[in-house]
Amino acid sequence: MKKLLSLCMLLTGTAWSQCPDFTQMDISGLYNQRVQQNNAYFQSQTQQIVQANMANPRVQLAYQQYRAQGGQASFQEFAYYYAATGGFSQQGIQNYNQTSQDISAQQQKAWDGYRQAQQQRQQAVQQWQNGYSRNQNEAGYNLNSQATYSTPVGPQVLNYNSQPGYYQYNGQTYYKDPRGNYYYIYPNGTVQQIQAGW
Repeated sequence: MKKLLSLCMLLTGTAWSQCPDFTQMDISGLYNQRVQQNNAYFQSQTQQIVQANMANPRVQLAYQQYRAQGGQASFQEFAYYYAATGGFSQQGIQNYNQTSQDISAQQQKAWDGYRQAQQQRQQAVQQWQNGYSRNQNEAGYNLNSQATYSTPVGPQVLNYNSQPGYYQYNGQTYYKDPRGNYYYIYPNGTVQQIQAGW
């Protein structure tokens, strides 16, 4: 982002405030526009090749032979495949089939990548929502002199304003020392200091 803004200022000689707001850019829209432009270009090029083949006497003769043998494709389709397969040569047909398979594999890979990105986005949103919810809960606990502590049995809400001593919360035993530190006491009597937070 900083590089884009610096580049804007360098190229235009304008002040920072006059540079475009790149955070508001529709990257997907720009990408889709570029894809449409590329598709239009390649369709135009393909159409020119097909038209040239349709005007080629050799292709016209090959099409007549194809139709005489029972072929059902239109002349335009025939002219396209004639170009795509190098005149229906064995090597041209192999190349065409391999390219078609490669394109299908690339499209599947792109689709899989898109789905994975969507899953990651959903997970990120869910994590953000969970964190927001935890922060709201924690703010409520703090109003009641409580905080979430990380314990060996998972997060526990303990009163940090209580007096030193032993406490039972949710069937677990804790000890609070005079400095305000909490300790988890295992059933076998082992003690482990715990910290506020998740």
